Amino acid sequence: MAYLIERKAQVLYITASLVKDKGKRRKIVIESRPEYAVITLQGLKEEFPISWEHLFEAARRHHAENLRVEAKPEADATSREKGKRLRG
Repeated sequence: MAYLIERKAQVLYITASLVKDKGKRRKIVIESRPEYAVITLQGLKEEFPISWEHLFEAARRHHAENLRVEAKPEADATSREKGKRLRG
């Protein structure tokens, strides 16, 4: 007879983004749990649980702003390139 052994794993995501807290820049750590995520800053004990549904809704609300922020460096590079062609 075979038995299914329940696996227990901890999935952590450590971002490259830094957040300034109490005068020190720290990486964001996201712990993935089945029903929710736990967000904290590296080196701190304070944790903030958030449901996956709330996280998705926040992402949906900020999507347009995120696209605008990502497009800005591309637009700046394009306008710099046009300026070089006009001067050159």
